[in-house]
Amino acid sequence: MEITGIVAEYNPFHNGHLYQIQETKRLLSSDAIVAVMSGNFSQRGEAAITHKFIRTQMALNNGVDLVLELPTVVATASAEHFAYGAVRLLNETGMVTSLSFGSECGKLSQLTLIAHALANHSEIIDEFIQHYLKQGMSYPKARQQALIDFFSTSRQTSASLFMDILKNPNNILGIEYLKALHQLKSPIKPVTIKRQGAHYHAPNILGAIASASAIRKTLYATSDAFKDAMPPSSTGLLHTHELPSMEKLSAFLHFKLMFSSLDELYTLWDIPKDLLHTLVKSSKDYPSYKELVERATSKTYTRATVQRSLLRILLALQKSDLASRDAFIPYIRVLGCKQKSTYLLKLLSQKANVPVITNLNKQYSTLNAEQKRWLDYEIAASKLYSYATGDASLATLDFTHPFILI
Repeated sequence: MEITGIVAEYNPFHNGHLYQIQETKRLLSSDAIVAVMSGNFSQRGEAAITHKFIRTQMALNNGVDLVLELPTVVATASAEHFAYGAVRLLNETGMVTSLSFGSECGKLSQLTLIAHALANHSEIIDEFIQHYLKQGMSYPKARQQALIDFFSTSRQTSASLFMDILKNPNNILGIEYLKALHQLKSPIKPVTIKRQGAHYHAPNILGAIASASAIRKTLYATSDAFKDAMPPSSTGLLHTHELPSMEKLSAFLHFKLMFSSLDELYTLWDIPKDLLHTLVKSSKDYPSYKELVERATSKTYTRATVQRSLLRILLALQKSDLASRDAFIPYIRVLGCKQKSTYLLKLLSQKANVPVITNLNKQYSTLNAEQKRWLDYEIAASKLYSYATGDASLATLDFTHPFILI
């Protein structure tokens, strides 16, 4: 049986996502599609356009058979941690046989070459990265230049071949998926689908396939232009609550930054110390969330890095809870399943290497301390999301909303 995994945010689900699913089924003759989807916050550290159960329904309406939640801990992390966590989760299912991901280049061999270089020559590449970080480059740019230097010095192939590849976000995520598969010695077979239509960051909707960021932009502008770029079954689910605003979380951020000592902030996961210093200093006159992000964004730290760091501060995400990569995925949580595909739930319960959660309200008390810590971050994220949307009912979403079955 060919069970294909797809890692996605579906923020929101649009025609580009539909194209990937259709192409995946065509190329692999997949019997089922399993989506690993982020929860209420995105990899850029922002609130998702609508909550996770609505986005689950969008996915199930458009060709996905089973939706599993990528825990907030890794769903809101850097590309490396995001991809590793997602691949690890697919691996832990024990039933997924292939992984489909979109890329701008569409060439699996080139992406694999870069991924294996990162996995097998990490010490050499890290030296190059540190060199460029000391020059004030952001981590993504430093790694890009480090890889170009590595391929130039190793003479494995022409470094210029990879310059464009390393500039595009889907390529970068794809490389991280392939690296994770290699590190985990996973039997899951990868395939890449060449991205169609608009660029990942394209700001405007110009056709049937647009970027998710352009769609979100039109939603906040109260335009209906997004309708041309989304399946009708997705557009009909969009306006279920007020659009989230990170600005509503500013007061919480100021409280955290004001009443936390630097030593307490240093215990948080994956936030550079000098960025913490900048955030504390920049928050002293109570700027808006947007202004705080702009003040901390620099050549060294991208906007996404800053936003992820602010979310970690809000969630009080501790290094001690993520000390071991062996514990990266302590459970698998089901968000939804198609009625005709419920056999996947039975298969998952038989083959999964970690506990499978379908009803958090009933199963929370049965979990161990580590699993509860990860889920507590999930619960905290839902509370933040509730405040960002102004919908109090979403605060208890994890316990009150059953997994979707359609």
